Amino acid sequence: MSVSHQRIPILVNDQSYIGHARRQAVAIAESLAFSETAAGNLGIIVTEAGRNIALHAGSGEIVLAPWTMDGYAGVDVVALDRGPGIGDIERALEDGFSTAGTAGTGLGAMRRLAQEFQVYSIPRAGTVVFARVFARPITDMTAVRGISRVGVMNLPMQGEVHCGDAWKVIRAGGRSLYMIADGLGHGRDAALASNRACEVLEQNPGLLPEDLLGEMHRALRKTRGAAVSIATLDGRRTLHYAGAGNISGVLHAGGSHQNLVSMNGTVGHTVNRVREFLYTWEGEATLILYSDGLSSRWTLEQYPGLLGKHPALIAAVLYRDHCRGRDDVTVLVVRI
Repeated sequence: MSVSHQRIPILVNDQSYIGHARRQAVAIAESLAFSETAAGNLGIIVTEAGRNIALHAGSGEIVLAPWTMDGYAGVDVVALDRGPGIGDIERALEDGFSTAGTAGTGLGAMRRLAQEFQVYSIPRAGTVVFARVFARPITDMTAVRGISRVGVMNLPMQGEVHCGDAWKVIRAGGRSLYMIADGLGHGRDAALASNRACEVLEQNPGLLPEDLLGEMHRALRKTRGAAVSIATLDGRRTLHYAGAGNISGVLHAGGSHQNLVSMNGTVGHTVNRVREFLYTWEGEATLILYSDGLSSRWTLEQYPGLLGKHPALIAAVLYRDHCRGRDDVTVLVVRI
């Protein structure tokens, strides 16, 4: 079963949560065979992220997002708050700058220790900080360019250990495959269904989305079933897409966006019709897939400059502002 992401609340009057977040991060690092240096860097980043929230926002949360892709492993640290925001991000990243009377090493230290780092902040609307740490040192970031174009938030419903949503990114034979599966309901049985969908994708990376859904429909018959959406990219600015159930997708390109079409049904139980759709575009595009744990009442136009940010930062901002809070939630963002 895949490891879902973890959320840790940060409160100004109870900073024990910062230590808890650090311990959770270290445990995740051990499970992913982090080098000693990388694990230490991860712990420092989490500590600084928690302190920043407590000092400047009063409350917020840290999300620890482990991942494995293309033979690499790592953890994304995401710090989210709805505090006063940062008026001058570049100045805030300078060592020695602080508005809270501290040494002013928080954001600057995080940026130095992370392989990827970005901040998105709107005055009076809050801040999201993203820091990515690889399990092993990366000397050439061009080698992980594909990973740098992916970001995801994948969290269980409050009170659950297992996340009923699962996601997968596979690159094979010159193709890239992106999937979200949302097992019916939530908890362990929902997770078993969504993870079974991931297994089918791993076993059949050469199939088109329509055929993959057919394979999954057969494989998930003994499970609760799942909503599934699959997108494949062949490198020619053509996206093949098929979905069944309430996974949503949107493709942003050229200053506009297209909503991706899914059919009704539950994979593994009842799917009346599976149909594959093709989407094309010019220039660079951003694909966003999300489960129904995220409200659909948003547009990226609400967020000045966000579309140009790291995909993980886009996923985090959408999660912070539009998570329904009563279901598992997954947001997968890919620059394609």
